Amino acid sequence: MLVRDIMSSPALTVTADTHIPEVARLLRAHQISGMPVLDANGALLGIVTDHDLILRNAPVREPRYFAILSGYIPLNLEEHRHYKEQLRHTMAVTAGDMTEPDVPVVAPDTPLEHAMELMLDPSVTMLPVLEGDAVIGVVTRTDLVRLIEKLEGALDPEAAAESAEEEPVLAGMLEVILYVQNMGAMVAFYRDKLGLEIEGPADLDDYSGESWVLFDAGATKLALHSGGQGRTGEDTPMIVFAVADVAASRAVLVERGVEFGEPFEAAPGITVAHGKDAEGNPIALEARSL
Repeated sequence: MLVRDIMSSPALTVTADTHIPEVARLLRAHQISGMPVLDANGALLGIVTDHDLILRNAPVREPRYFAILSGYIPLNLEEHRHYKEQLRHTMAVTAGDMTEPDVPVVAPDTPLEHAMELMLDPSVTMLPVLEGDAVIGVVTRTDLVRLIEKLEGALDPEAAAESAEEEPVLAGMLEVILYVQNMGAMVAFYRDKLGLEIEGPADLDDYSGESWVLFDAGATKLALHSGGQGRTGEDTPMIVFAVADVAASRAVLVERGVEFGEPFEAAPGITVAHGKDAEGNPIALEARSL
């Protein structure tokens, strides 16, 4: 799974000259913990967070010093660093004055595992997503928790059942078994055109047949099976892939030769595009902005 699969896009941003009361209002109004800060040309300067606002308004504590000759040396370098940082925030007037520079960033195609590793650092609460020099989204801890909640729910049959009742249109399944007639063509389709990774032969002893191939599609596990008594054509379950932007993902896949209809709004906040794989089985792209 890639960063583009879970990022929040478009990102809410502010410019360096945005005044701090407006920064606070935006954070509260949108219930977010931080935002990227851009310069006049739209390039990323850093981020501003709720921690910056709290630091700006917290009591200032002077570090301890000891006198030496005609000067002073801090007893604790960390206290001294924190004091200087707090003074910078206290005197700040705009977002640019208290922006945290040199923040880690990711690209849309960055593996999600790498983003998680970066956010193991307690100081990293947000990762701006850059495409070239443009900020096209952000990954936050909330995005990761939402993904974990979905995965945990998929592994829990009771939670999955409750989720199915609440959300009739699911964004994916833990495992989809697809019976195919031409294994070579179907493997090439899902590997080369949809970009899924082959995880290995599926260890499914409950099913008889000639061969199995299991693909890793993030929260979705797709098993292709040739042989045996299976369902094909219209009786095959539709495989739904969750994407950040249906139109953008559809454009890439259509360019690769995948057949897709025009995107449409299936329900408020849910955009869908229907397509077909190499054997005419139904597939779909779905994006949610709920």
